[in-house]
Amino acid sequence: MEAQPLVRHKLSLQESRDKPALRGKDPRIETTPEKREHPVENLRSRLTFVGPALAVAFLIGWATWFAPWDDLLDRRGTPLGADFSMFYVAGRVVLEGHADHLYDQAFHQQRLHSLFPGIDPQFCLPYRYPPFVAWLMAPLSALPYHVSFLIFLALSLAAAGVACAVLTRQFATLQGTWQRPLLLGFLGWPVLWETLMGGQASTLGLAILSVAVVLLARGRYAWAGAVFALAAYKPNLLALVVLGCVIRHPRMLRGLVPTLALLLLAAFLPAGWAGVRDYVEISTRLAAGSWDVETPLWKLHGLSAWFALVPQLPARSGTLVVGMIASVAVGLLWRRLPGAAGRAVFPLAIALLISINAVLNPYTPIYDLLLLAVGGLATAEWFRTEARAPSPAAIQLGLAVLCFGPHCSQAVAQRTGVQPLALLLAACCGWLAMQFIRAAVTSFPPVPVPEPAGSLHR
Repeated sequence: MEAQPLVRHKLSLQESRDKPALRGKDPRIETTPEKREHPVENLRSRLTFVGPALAVAFLIGWATWFAPWDDLLDRRGTPLGADFSMFYVAGRVVLEGHADHLYDQAFHQQRLHSLFPGIDPQFCLPYRYPPFVAWLMAPLSALPYHVSFLIFLALSLAAAGVACAVLTRQFATLQGTWQRPLLLGFLGWPVLWETLMGGQASTLGLAILSVAVVLLARGRYAWAGAVFALAAYKPNLLALVVLGCVIRHPRMLRGLVPTLALLLLAAFLPAGWAGVRDYVEISTRLAAGSWDVETPLWKLHGLSAWFALVPQLPARSGTLVVGMIASVAVGLLWRRLPGAAGRAVFPLAIALLISINAVLNPYTPIYDLLLLAVGGLATAEWFRTEARAPSPAAIQLGLAVLCFGPHCSQAVAQRTGVQPLALLLAACCGWLAMQFIRAAVTSFPPVPVPEPAGSLHR
């Protein structure tokens, strides 16, 4: 007698499976929301997979581009490490006692072609860095080229590792469940591989910026200034960031000025006053845009190319002036905030200064966009402290633009002459500025309202 309800239950269950309208009523068949993968977890899984996959794809593509590996030139006749050949030749010039020709374009080009006889005749990389960089490169230039490049590549990877390590310790965003996905995503960032394969030193700039930001956050202002001064190996790299930070924290000058003085003395080592004079001359040409071998504006990811569309407006110098005004304004407003409020907006201020430096720098090639990683992380940290989380779709869109935007924009600019990504970065910079102003205004103490004359208090 007790088996009949069980039989009826099995039959009713079979009927519910046969009827689609009743199928959702069975709890064993219904998909509950808790069992579905959360969009944020889905995004983390994608980053964990896409980052290493892109890194492997770039590594394989880079290796095959040099086939059949009978020399150190790729299929376009560009040497291994591309821009690293400029550093290598500069170090050789200093080693061989010809430092007075360090900025002689014809001499540099002759040495480059003697090093790579099969190089593309149109390939030209005149030396445009301070004299002490060539002096520091001399030990590496004493080695065979391929060995020297491998050591330089290892040092670049070490600099990127230092940046990741210090940022992980400082920002809580990299200490939780996002740590592994973001680090693996950074590993597959095309801009990082552009820097490594192109033989550029922007990972050193990334390490300098990361260490200096952490020192600022911990109140070690003199040390932060000393670290920022190391960016003098490429003076325009962090100029606008340093300007805003110095206005906010003048105590940075205690470390900034002595370190810059030491680097200035080191600049006299290779070729004396003549070398320093030659470098000052080519530096002024940067602002004027009158180099002998000019970098096309379409390769620059700032607003310089857009400024050039306005007649009679100096593109690079005009961009630099606007950038300096913006950095000074951020520094002054940041300085007016009380202590606790100034610390609260620290990530937002750093992200804004980095954005200004990228958009309004007169010379922002694609590999210098590597610094945007710190700006993006600082923005995420500000969202976390404000308990404001953007939607997973917004995070995914931002990461996709940051990942693929620079190269896609450069491909468009090669045909149109201007970078569309620069406008998007300018829009992000404007949004950060509005958030910074709003946070600053709400942090000011209320102004006491005077009471009318003749009012009585009991």
